[in-house]
Amino acid sequence: MRRPAMRRPGCATRAVARRIARPRAVLRALGLWRWALAATALAVTLAAFAVTLEAGTEQARRQSRQRLVIAEAVLRAAVDRYQYLPAVLALDTQVRDLLADADAPARVAAVNAKLEAIAQVSNAAALYVLDADGLTRSASNWNLPLGFVGISYAYRPYFLDAMAMGASRYFGVGTTTSLPGLFIGKAVPGEGGVAGVVVAKVDLEGLQEEWRQAGERILVSDAAGVVFLASDPAWKYRPFRPLPEAEAARIRAARQYGDGDLRPLLEEAPEGTIRLTGGRQVVSGIVERDAMPDLGWTLWYVAETGPALRQALLAALAAGIACLALSFGLAAASQRRRRLRSERAMRLTLERRVAERTRDLSAANARLRREIEERERTTAALRTTQDELVHAGRLAALGQLSIAINHEINQPLAALRTFLASSSVFLERGDTATVSRNLQRMTEVTQRIAEIIRHLKAFARRTGPAHGEPVRLATAAQAALDLLAARIRADGVAVTCTIPPEAVVRAEPVRLEQVLLNLVVNALDAMRDAPERQLALTATRDAESTWHLCVADSGTGIPEEHMAQVFDPFFTTKAPGEGLGLGLSLSSQIARDLGGSLSAANGARGAVLTLVLPAAEA
Repeated sequence: MRRPAMRRPGCATRAVARRIARPRAVLRALGLWRWALAATALAVTLAAFAVTLEAGTEQARRQSRQRLVIAEAVLRAAVDRYQYLPAVLALDTQVRDLLADADAPARVAAVNAKLEAIAQVSNAAALYVLDADGLTRSASNWNLPLGFVGISYAYRPYFLDAMAMGASRYFGVGTTTSLPGLFIGKAVPGEGGVAGVVVAKVDLEGLQEEWRQAGERILVSDAAGVVFLASDPAWKYRPFRPLPEAEAARIRAARQYGDGDLRPLLEEAPEGTIRLTGGRQVVSGIVERDAMPDLGWTLWYVAETGPALRQALLAALAAGIACLALSFGLAAASQRRRRLRSERAMRLTLERRVAERTRDLSAANARLRREIEERERTTAALRTTQDELVHAGRLAALGQLSIAINHEINQPLAALRTFLASSSVFLERGDTATVSRNLQRMTEVTQRIAEIIRHLKAFARRTGPAHGEPVRLATAAQAALDLLAARIRADGVAVTCTIPPEAVVRAEPVRLEQVLLNLVVNALDAMRDAPERQLALTATRDAESTWHLCVADSGTGIPEEHMAQVFDPFFTTKAPGEGLGLGLSLSSQIARDLGGSLSAANGARGAVLTLVLPAAEA
């Protein structure tokens, strides 16, 4: 008897070497591909952050310039409104007669009444007349406890400038009332020169209140750089930068800003930005300013860069998430392609081996057929066995695809056939009431089948962004248990579900059912080899208005070294081919999207997964 031809050992060794080398090359290529994806995602995220931040900053600058123009117009209008008052009063005959004879009581009373009436009509803070020595002869507040009559203001710069140049404009804190204001002075001509000065004090505090209520950050500084108007009161009477000693001494001598400590307000900041301290909080951002040379003032507008930075961070986060989703999609597609290639290679290898073995057996059979008939029957039996094995393999593959739907729909279909058969009998008997009840039951069975198919289609369909609505935990848990009813019965698992009916959370129904389905499947997998299989679903509410849903199994629990990796993507302790390790990771992400969390721990017998969701009214 001749033996079948055998393969040479060298061929087998080379084939094994090729099979070992190919996965190594694939792994190296996969590692480089992942690094390239990570670098691309990082670059896209940084680019989105930079572009969005630049656009937001530029928009803030444009808005700052627009607001600065409006603020300047309002400030000029407030100043120009009172600019004419001292000039008009300086031409008034009663004021000139008073300065010509300041000791005449009738003239003093007449000018006091006129100034008081004009101040009330014009809303000026004060109107008063100084003689050539700086002594106040008449004032609109002559009848108030803090009136100006009889007080000398010869040392005040607005009096000195008006006497020297004919007109003056000066912002400072009043030495009598301690109230800030803009002092506008106008010299009154006399026979021997300047007879005196008419001064109008304008209150600009209303502008600051308007800025503050509008949420604007506006400052006005004088020629020395000292802020005298600001939307934040803590910024007033402070210079942007340290003042020279001579300038600080001049301001203190004139008591321009009262007892202000003149500490610097500005910290070092990059070009085009500003950082202010001393207020209710430290303010930093881009700054726009506009000089007002005719007034000797500078108007500042500060726009915070926080909103632009937050918008840039959100854009970068969105870009990063998009890149991450694309990476997951490419990884899944690549893994699917590798699996298909591997299955195709295995199928070709098996077919080639079967063909080679068939040829060897055919040749041996041809040689042995002439020797004994029994070997021919054995060869035929082997060929028949091979055909049956191939056929059985194909049936097993088809069964794995349809077993889940078959278990859930088979029983309702059997019940439907029973109702149809019994309805025919009752119809022949004329028992229409029973037929009606059977039709109602058949409608419920078909609705049950449709509900099962709807659940399966819902879990296969991609859902949109999570939106909150009141969902009963008991209803969602029962839906997940219904989908797994066939497996629960097949595995012999005892299920205990003690979720109170008042357990209502704010969630999205399909996503919540998906999380519960993943948790129950994970528990069933953990109890696959356990001698006692018990599954418990409980829900409790804490003081923070959240519901805690616990899914406990009687498996072996989670090893401590794996506890930190339970929710990591692609981490699994199952055998190869039984899962990708994405169930708990996706469930944790869905829980965060719904405003809750998912945690894992070991209980008395097995693992306990706790889902925390915000409570909602029923």
